[in-house]
Amino acid sequence: MNQIIAELDRLGEQIDALGEDYSLAVNDMEDIAVEIKNTEKRIAEKEAELATMQGELKQLALKTFTHGGLSSGLSSILGSSSSLSDIVRKKYLTGVALNTGVGNTDALQGVIDDLAKERATLEKQKKKAEAAANFAASQLDRAEALAATYEQKQAQAERELGAALRSERQRREAAALDAAKAEAAKFKGAKYANVAPASSKAGAAIRAALSQLGVRYRFGSKSPGVSFDCSGLTSWAWGVAGVGIPRTSRTQYAGLNRIPTAAIQPGDLIFSGYPIHHVAMYLGNGQMVHAPRTGDVVKVSAVYWSRVVGVVRPR
Repeated sequence: MNQIIAELDRLGEQIDALGEDYSLAVNDMEDIAVEIKNTEKRIAEKEAELATMQGELKQLALKTFTHGGLSSGLSSILGSSSSLSDIVRKKYLTGVALNTGVGNTDALQGVIDDLAKERATLEKQKKKAEAAANFAASQLDRAEALAATYEQKQAQAERELGAALRSERQRREAAALDAAKAEAAKFKGAKYANVAPASSKAGAAIRAALSQLGVRYRFGSKSPGVSFDCSGLTSWAWGVAGVGIPRTSRTQYAGLNRIPTAAIQPGDLIFSGYPIHHVAMYLGNGQMVHAPRTGDVVKVSAVYWSRVVGVVRPR
């Protein structure tokens, strides 16, 4: 029985790690999408600016070549045709500006150079977005395949061991809770001069998290009443309390104020895994609320202090 439980725990850890990789990739995709939108906006602005300058140069050229007429080549350059390269257009427009003796050639060249750079940036961003999407899909496929294996082994263990397995798990959970409470009791009275006090919004975050008890786990999800992954629950709960925090467990750990474990207070976030792939919200008295993994639901559990790699305090 011990071997079976250990095997299920090992598979669970692997699923957690893959799920975190997936969440990070999805987060990257969302960030890149914002970058692409901003770049496209800058390109549109530069194109409008260039069109204005082309119009001004066209008027200058018309005045200059009144008697000879405007050549077809110049008409193409000054028009909106996209068949000409930026380099050719730049060379011709600059020549026109110099020949007419009017116009800011530095500004013209600057706009065309900026436009070329922004277009190159956009191409790079699109490639990054594609790579992030491919990685997310790959990690999700691996996580779901492993989750299917986990569920098969879990079902087999239930069939073969039944009540004995459930009894052993209950025994372990009770022992873990007793140990967690005993360890938490040691933290009482610990004082740290440089640790910020717990947020006044911690209570609201806890209430939000507890309102989702029984909601099922799902990779990369943050859907109240439907499904959550571990960091989706913590980021949503603190968001409800009015405090925005990063989306994934690793970015939460990297981006929030770290505190000593012994200084932990209700509402603080607890991290585990190497590399970090799980986060839970501390409730006090050695207990935490979290979205564990595939096949499970949001629930209250004992804190396994030996697995804690760090604690942060949202504010």
